[in-house]
Amino acid sequence: MTNYDNAISAVLSEIERAKAKWPGWPEDIVHGAAVVAEEAGELVQASLDAAYSGGSVDRAIEEAIHAAATAIRFISETKRDNAPV
Repeated sequence: MTNYDNAISAVLSEIERAKAKWPGWPEDIVHGAAVVAEEAGELVQASLDAAYSGGSVDRAIEEAIHAAATAIRFISETKRDNAPV
């Protein structure tokens, strides 16, 4: 497996875990985007901690997986009119 394969596998696993824990998705686009932004903020915080405070790069990667999974949920679960997805 390549690093890309491992990353995609981790994101897909995280999507399933997150859907089991939080099966609902916000009805409106703003709240959905806020969920994605929250996860992105956690990635930034973990990266800052890794760079400047002795934090773990693994934690930053874990937060990146959460952010990617959440972004995919936003794309796939946000209701759109005449959407191709």
